Amino acid sequence: MTGLEEKANFRLPNFETLGVLGRGGMATVWKARQVSLDRFVAIKVLLSQFASTENDIRQFRTEAQTAAQLKHPNIVEVYDANFSDGFYYFVMELVDGYTMGELLRRKGDMPVEDALVIAESVAVALDYAWTFHQMVHCDIKPDNIMADADGTVKVTDLGLCRTLTLIKEADEKESDEIFGTPAYMSPEQVYGDAHIDCRSDIYSLGASLYHMITGYTLFQGLDNDAMMRAHVGGVQAPDPREFAPQLKPAVVVVLERMLAKHTSLRYRDWKQVLADLKKIQDGKIVWSTQMPPLSSSVKRSSG
Repeated sequence: MTGLEEKANFRLPNFETLGVLGRGGMATVWKARQVSLDRFVAIKVLLSQFASTENDIRQFRTEAQTAAQLKHPNIVEVYDANFSDGFYYFVMELVDGYTMGELLRRKGDMPVEDALVIAESVAVALDYAWTFHQMVHCDIKPDNIMADADGTVKVTDLGLCRTLTLIKEADEKESDEIFGTPAYMSPEQVYGDAHIDCRSDIYSLGASLYHMITGYTLFQGLDNDAMMRAHVGGVQAPDPREFAPQLKPAVVVVLERMLAKHTSLRYRDWKQVLADLKKIQDGKIVWSTQMPPLSSSVKRSSG
């Protein structure tokens, strides 16, 4: 890591940086105080490799402007985004809480009821983003799902992940790379489809829900390349009832459809997902559709 990302302190107009909150594969997150409004914020500084051409910068600003329009209680708010001295950065709401990824690393899994409530909150947020702004997240995973101090579930990095995808596609040197997190990627992301829609995020939320319920990722134990091949091939993860025997069959039915390998077999949109999640929570029947053999990334055993 070089340049702005690794400095103990750096200067941005109107912000006083207060220290690093975390580092990841694509960005460093800083805590800062926005001087003009006297409020604490999070600033996510993207790695320098993502800042290369004028087209990149234009695309970044366009996507950032769209992300800044999202106003929803279950989405981490983007206040501002800019490009300065060769670096992209997002100024975001500072959430006092933890990610589901952190929780899973501490506890292994979580109660099914909690996982379903979290999945429902994420689905509501992404339904809003898709319905009103045609935005797809592209990297839904437990580490991008947060709970704040009062328990509100929030999706983070909405807008940022799509921005990075488009920047990488615009760069010929990176055109053969795939953006996303292998354990949760939809098959169409693995194929590099540039025209994905909300069904890609539905798959990724299904993979996240499977992990939250069972404590295991879909294809745990495989390396990244083998994991991506498993998403698109005839490989299936075990029925989640092998890890959580108390799980209602309706939950497995919903996971099977969310994790259909082909978009035509998946839920059509978030409203369908939400309708079935509500049925589960209300103790109602979720009607099962006959899926072709090996057409889902999760196995549904008989019984």
